[in-house]
Amino acid sequence: MTQIAFIRKADLPTKKQIQEVIQKLGYDFKILDDLEKQIDDDGLECSINGHQTYFETYLDETENVLTETEAEWIKPDLTNQDTAISFVWGADFSAGACIGLISIALTDLSNALVYYMDDQMKYTREMLMADTPQFLEELNKQTNRNVKPLEVAKPNQTNNQTKNTFWDRLKNIFK
Repeated sequence: MTQIAFIRKADLPTKKQIQEVIQKLGYDFKILDDLEKQIDDDGLECSINGHQTYFETYLDETENVLTETEAEWIKPDLTNQDTAISFVWGADFSAGACIGLISIALTDLSNALVYYMDDQMKYTREMLMADTPQFLEELNKQTNRNVKPLEVAKPNQTNNQTKNTFWDRLKNIFK
């Protein structure tokens, strides 16, 4: 699964700034990497409610991301966003929650535009806020069933599934 935040590189906050915004929202969230650095291509290790997770992150110029045919639909929304931060993860509810919260922080701190690429969906801050409790609820269910999360998806893996909603696909994994 891939979510992309488009942002001005000059406005990219540090991991510490991101963590502080999320904690002010009332979440038990921590970035377990060097907090003084910005998000980069090294991925992120985070925890939410004590559940540790890792997901891939990629930084690229907006123009490079938009050359992919799957991203053409985003072009009309962009004005001065010169950097794309891609978050790539598998069936890991803690990663999904963390990525959503980081996207909220990027929106609050830097007016990022956020897109879920698998369903060609533009996220608003309100949508991201609404998704977080759902991720955490599913994470709690998974923890209660002692189901191990699946491995992180390969970044270049194509999605051959039919167009189910995001939540339908995640829930089907654990049936």
